Amino acid sequence: MYGISLAKPTWDITKALWIDHPANHRFAVWGSATHSPADDVVFDKETGLVWERSPTGIGKTGLGGAVVYSTTKIVGGRKGGRLPTIEELLSLVDPEAMNPTLPAGHPFIGVKLDYYYWSLTRGLPMASDQNLVWGYNFGNGDTSSIVVAQAACYTWLVRGGFGQNYVLTI
Repeated sequence: MYGISLAKPTWDITKALWIDHPANHRFAVWGSATHSPADDVVFDKETGLVWERSPTGIGKTGLGGAVVYSTTKIVGGRKGGRLPTIEELLSLVDPEAMNPTLPAGHPFIGVKLDYYYWSLTRGLPMASDQNLVWGYNFGNGDTSSIVVAQAACYTWLVRGGFGQNYVLTI
């Protein structure tokens, strides 16, 4: 368990037991013996965000499907997860790493490396274009604009932080 000198998560789970991840102390894992490790959550002490330990391995077609999924998914025994911004996804990236582009010793399970994860950040060519959002591929490190209605990207839910509250036209 992490000590008092470390920051607390921006959200709390009643009777939470945050345990330092021994392979990388940037992260603490919350879990319980009563459920699968895939249901655990990870606290990133650097950003104050709480992530799914095991992001969804099935692509969600269309950003609308991913947003609806985020409102129904229970993570760490709670609802209220959301899709991250592109900046939040990139906060998990180690620029020196490849396939996966996650930091050495990370605690995450089952991160897909073959395609993009959704973000809610508007994509190019114009930030006001409501048909594109940014996505990130943790395998090859590519950041790209994704067509919101057509792509089947993965979801990785996060809690805490500010996020972005876009009005989506889907």
